[in-house]
Amino acid sequence: MRKLVPALLLPALAALLLVACPKPPRQPHLLLLVVDCLRGDELSVAGYPRPTTPNIDALARAGTRFTRARSQASWTRPSLPSILTGLYPSEHGLLDLAEDEKAQSAALDESVVTLAERLKGAGYATAMVGEQHQLSPRFGLQQGFDLWQPRAGDGGNIQRQFLDWQAGLAPGKPFFAYLHYLELHWPYCPPKELRGSFDEGPSRLNICQDWRKLRDDMRSGNYVVTAADRQLMRARYDEEIVAVDRLIGALVAELERRDLYDDTLILVTGDHGEEFGEHGGYFHGQSLHNELLHVPLVWKPPASWQAPTDQVVDGLVEQRNAAATFLDAAGVMELPRGTHTLVPWIRGERRDAPNRYTVSEGVDQIAIDEGRWKMIVAREGAQADDAFALYDLEKDPGEQRNLAEGKRARLAAMRQLLAAWRKGLHLATPKQVTIDPETHEGLGSLGYTGGIRGPSPTPAAAAPTPSPR
Repeated sequence: MRKLVPALLLPALAALLLVACPKPPRQPHLLLLVVDCLRGDELSVAGYPRPTTPNIDALARAGTRFTRARSQASWTRPSLPSILTGLYPSEHGLLDLAEDEKAQSAALDESVVTLAERLKGAGYATAMVGEQHQLSPRFGLQQGFDLWQPRAGDGGNIQRQFLDWQAGLAPGKPFFAYLHYLELHWPYCPPKELRGSFDEGPSRLNICQDWRKLRDDMRSGNYVVTAADRQLMRARYDEEIVAVDRLIGALVAELERRDLYDDTLILVTGDHGEEFGEHGGYFHGQSLHNELLHVPLVWKPPASWQAPTDQVVDGLVEQRNAAATFLDAAGVMELPRGTHTLVPWIRGERRDAPNRYTVSEGVDQIAIDEGRWKMIVAREGAQADDAFALYDLEKDPGEQRNLAEGKRARLAAMRQLLAAWRKGLHLATPKQVTIDPETHEGLGSLGYTGGIRGPSPTPAAAAPTPSPR
């Protein structure tokens, strides 16, 4: 005969069982905020002299800022898939675009597992709301998303659509949301109330009037940009940053009002930077110099992590680690091959450099950065030493002096890193799709198609030809 537990002991026994089998930690909400074209040196908290980013700065002070984050590409086409998959551009295969609407372009193959797919399998609701023709469903990045809205308009509309979607979720349902802001992309036309906030200098260049022709003339050399023009363009670009920063501040305030902020892991980053003549070009995509590869990487952790605040990590880090970090935070054990989580750094458990070296890719070039030394190499047929550029970033942070000719031993060491990286790649075979006329026109309006093709294949050139991206 079984012995029954006395009724008076049942509450105590239940309490012991709860201690022995603790409730699993609550999955945090995950929020990825990508500001197209946002340079890593533009944050006020990073030392930029203009007050551009008080709200992003506040997120940095509430968490961890990685000061030497590198995008895996210098334009949107390859960089976004790397953020969403954790793969290098060579691995996911979305490196370039076709030139006309009848041509075939690469799209992400279904065999590639995205961040959203993994999170959806872990019980997350998933949404992308943004404005960027590179996010067209033609290109396959929507895999795993419940909501995919790539033509949401300006940042205010993007945030409203996201918040409406979130309000419709079941209470307590964890979400992963990716918002993509396009305001910083050419042309730099900030809201009227912000225009003139910063010193624009004596230039009379009207960026917002016939901006397509101006862009094409700048690329072709029909319009020669002056120092005064650069001053004006940088002022307008900075004013656009202020506008996006205010939007992010409003979004954070609404998350707080909805009692979501403390339970959300937030990342603010850029898909790449922007050039203002540092290496002879403008816009982005024309080279692999750091004004285009250095991006912000600001993480605000959930309050339950009890992580350090106002923490700065100075070591090199690849932006593609973002995917593994979100997955780790969600409790997903399987991370993208070859990448790793940044959670130990955000929690203050590690202080070393997250990556020994970083790799970034262009249509025609590859860059290897190991901290002090950086090499840029032509992608195809680069066997001779004069196809390489080598920079000492400690003495030449602006990458103006190519030392490849005189530093053969250092160049050889960098080439060994390149060979090791290539050996570790796992290449996917992308699908081929036809770009529809609407997407082709939209990409053309952004300068991605219909213009001068890619960068010069010789990275040692003093003034590379500006590219259409």
